[in-house]
Amino acid sequence: MQSIIKKMVWICLAIIPFIALYVANGGTIDILSQGGAGLFFPFISGKNFVFRFLVEIAFAGWILLALKDRAYRINLKKSPLTVAYLIFMVVILIADIFGVDQMKSIWSNYERMEGFVGHIHLFAYFIILSAMLPTLKDWQKMFKVFIAADILVLISAYGQLLGAKGYIFSATFPKIAEWFSAKFPIHMSENRLDATIGNSAYFAIFCLMSACIAGLLWSQSHEPKRAKFYPLVIVLNLIALFYSGTRGTMIGLLVGVVITLALIAWHERGKARMIFAGVLIAMFVVVGSIFAFKDSNFIKSSPTLARLSSISPTDLTTSSRLYIWKISYEAWLERPILGYGQDNFSYIFARKFIPDKMWNLEPWYDRSHDVFFDWLVAGGILGLLSYLSLYFVALWLMWRRGHDMPLREKAILTGVIAGYFVHNIFVFDNLTSYIMFFALLAYIAMRTNVAHTSVVHHEKSGISDEMMKLLWAPLVGILLLVVLYNVNYRPLQVNRLLIDGITINKHLQTMSFADAVKLMQTSFTEAIAFNTLGTGESREQFLQMGVKISQVTVPNDVPPSDKQLAVQAINNFITAVRDDVTASFPTHKDDIRMLSIYGSFYNGIGDAVSAENILTSAHKIAPNKQLISFDLIRAYLMQRKYPEAYAVARETYDSEPKYGDAQKWYLISGAYVNQFKEAKKHVEENGGTISFDNDVLTALVNTGQTGAAIEMLIALKKEKPEYGDQVDTFIKQMLANPRK
Repeated sequence: MQSIIKKMVWICLAIIPFIALYVANGGTIDILSQGGAGLFFPFISGKNFVFRFLVEIAFAGWILLALKDRAYRINLKKSPLTVAYLIFMVVILIADIFGVDQMKSIWSNYERMEGFVGHIHLFAYFIILSAMLPTLKDWQKMFKVFIAADILVLISAYGQLLGAKGYIFSATFPKIAEWFSAKFPIHMSENRLDATIGNSAYFAIFCLMSACIAGLLWSQSHEPKRAKFYPLVIVLNLIALFYSGTRGTMIGLLVGVVITLALIAWHERGKARMIFAGVLIAMFVVVGSIFAFKDSNFIKSSPTLARLSSISPTDLTTSSRLYIWKISYEAWLERPILGYGQDNFSYIFARKFIPDKMWNLEPWYDRSHDVFFDWLVAGGILGLLSYLSLYFVALWLMWRRGHDMPLREKAILTGVIAGYFVHNIFVFDNLTSYIMFFALLAYIAMRTNVAHTSVVHHEKSGISDEMMKLLWAPLVGILLLVVLYNVNYRPLQVNRLLIDGITINKHLQTMSFADAVKLMQTSFTEAIAFNTLGTGESREQFLQMGVKISQVTVPNDVPPSDKQLAVQAINNFITAVRDDVTASFPTHKDDIRMLSIYGSFYNGIGDAVSAENILTSAHKIAPNKQLISFDLIRAYLMQRKYPEAYAVARETYDSEPKYGDAQKWYLISGAYVNQFKEAKKHVEENGGTISFDNDVLTALVNTGQTGAAIEMLIALKKEKPEYGDQVDTFIKQMLANPRK
């Protein structure tokens, strides 16, 4: 029995590195979608569900092994890294329980799939690795599995490279490149590789970690012929990292390489110092040349080099990071000890929004885009310090005396930890990088254990075989089923229901419109009723679909009976959404993003009164968040509360005159209070230009300001002469049918 359980645990551990290949997109190897259209956030949710499933099974197996054999138990006295990790888990659990949104902190969402549930699985993975891989040979086998998975991911990445736009191959062989582009599509851009990871930054750190693992195996190899394979793997990963275009990871790579070579040179001297000096000079020349010749055709013609040369404090990506870090720091000052709990950054983002600095960024940030600020916000100073302790304890264990870890291994691991640290300054973590990071920590824990030997001495506990079969195995099995059901099955069902709810076109192929709407409604309401991971995203999609359904017009040529059923289905759908908003509002009354979605729903179905009530509350909490202001202005305009709309629009415009949408709403509301000329003058005094906008024109026409409307149309005619006939026709119609 013990041998079977051990093999089962090993199989689970061996599959985990290959999770990087899995995409839950409804394809032939999509094991979770059950022939459906895939999962919501297929690059994230699918990998995480499989990881949790495997870890839960492996953890149950490890418990049974540890109950029977003391050799599988973790000795906390001899494992400082495990103690540090355990302290970190306790801190974030407390932070999550007492955070802003406990449900969100514990479960997270499909887009991130972290939360405490995600991290407790990573901790379990670390424990299993520490217990099941007690020798160097065990780890070498596991690292080879990681390399095998890495090679398969690289095949996908290089397929993308051959089809990527802007590079030599696609320019020279466009037909072949087109074939590769279709077979190996890049998911986030035209030319930044992301392989099966789905995100360029995530892929970049995957390559960096994989190169480190290959470097470890290379340093341990005693067979010169086989050793040549590992440098090749390293080079292929570094090339792929370069073409990911992820600047933070490239900086991390340079820092890691310098630290690794410096440590080797410091201890070995001689030739090692010559190599270090040569590499340092080469790096300086290459990096300096990229910035010195950033305006040359050679640099501009390479998407990656052009992206590297654009690094500066004024670069949009860089400046956005600085502003996000600023509000993260300010938020931490308000809850300094345990922070806000995980996945609650959106609460901070809206409240501390800087309108003149952040108007051109993503509408809703849910992370600080810096791992260390993320933990500072999520767990306060205790969360950040306990997280940093993982780095410090790992480095301390390696560089203290009393173990047999070779210098080059220590240098390689120190370098990758430094590179990972630098990478994390600019982005946030994901499952694939977490898996590799905690695997390396578990390896360090084993390698630096002073009691570590190449032979494991098994020691039976006092539990008999009969007791194992009759009590412990069934008990662990039952607990495993409970965890599998609640942690995996229920959230997976929610994900599938969510997909059913948003794929109306698929349903219309096999059923009537009324039946399709009923099925969508049922899918959403059942998904929300689960009240687990994915409930929040299901609600968001339910509201957004409610707006789309409300705007459906049933054709007149539809038979009366079918039309009546369709109208009834639409009304029932809207009623169901309204009921959910009423029921969920008390829980989300302080969640600005959710309030924004509520308000957009009510505006979308024409209920401006309800929209105003919710958006007024949101505007008071986050007065500088321009998107809230726009929706509130719209609610006012729909109710003909023109002075109120104009007041909010003027305030929003003045917060950042360069924001085109703010100018648009200011001019529209100005037209409805007969202040268009004053608004226009104010825009021009702020350096703005009045370009043609159909919504502004409509407001002018509706309010009878024919002169201003004609002026705008004439300007359009001068700018775009091809619209001349249409402009003239429209002007004639306005003059023939003036509005008062």
